[in-house]
Amino acid sequence: MTLEKYPYVIIIIPAHNEEASIATVIKKIQDNYVVQNKNYWVEIIVVDDGSSDNTAKVAKESGVSRIISHIKNRGLGAATRIGLQRAYEMGADVAVKIDADFQHDPDDIDKLIQPILEDKADCVFGSRFNGGLKYTMPFYRSMGNRFFSYLVSKLTGLKVTDAQTGLMAFSKRYLKDFEMISDYNETQQLIMDANSKHMRIMEIPVVFYKRKSGKSFISWRYPIKVMPTIIRFFYYANPLKIFLPLGVLLIAAGVTLGIKIMLAGEGFFGDATISILVIGGIQILLFGMLADIIGTKR
Repeated sequence: MTLEKYPYVIIIIPAHNEEASIATVIKKIQDNYVVQNKNYWVEIIVVDDGSSDNTAKVAKESGVSRIISHIKNRGLGAATRIGLQRAYEMGADVAVKIDADFQHDPDDIDKLIQPILEDKADCVFGSRFNGGLKYTMPFYRSMGNRFFSYLVSKLTGLKVTDAQTGLMAFSKRYLKDFEMISDYNETQQLIMDANSKHMRIMEIPVVFYKRKSGKSFISWRYPIKVMPTIIRFFYYANPLKIFLPLGVLLIAAGVTLGIKIMLAGEGFFGDATISILVIGGIQILLFGMLADIIGTKR
């Protein structure tokens, strides 16, 4: 087939010390999407995120010619960001990110690509909890996943069932403007960023297997690392939702205090406090409006 007539899909595989599993992921992608004819053509990028094992060598021996190597481990978020940026630079119509540990099945990739090719979505996230876990996830991880899915849902107004999925796909429209401010929790950032940019977001059920090799980066420290990023990103993407209530609260406090002073006949200190509250509230509102205007123009 003439490749130029078909949409160009780039599949990104971030990897850190995944020499035991990455060849299986690559082979399945090659068998399903490179060898077989689809209504799109596929190229693979591996982002070796400072591995100390033979991840990059195995990827190259498996037939991947485009390998981006970090000198040191920068984090899954950084590896994902670099991969998405490179996909856009290469002219991808769709970019797919899948982990290298083979917990996500490459067979599900097509399910995420099709809604974008059919112009029904800009960002598609695979949901493990809607698709079917193939093992019993440890209680602490299950609760953590559900908590962060709930939190992201509340912050975005979306119904998010899996805010930590490792399988996702993005259109060229989103790749052009996407932003990630942290090198860590990529999925939560991308959902919140896509929502703030009014992208069409969809979840698709996918399967999820138990890890057979390597080591997960998720630990008890995960919430400590993630929460500041979520708060920062929420502020970054939605400044008015923070500044507006705070500014209104200060102005209301100033007005309330002013009424109290008028009724009680208190002195100058009360008058000064009113000024501080009201002026401070107005300044915060203005800061919020300015931040919103800057964010809208990004």
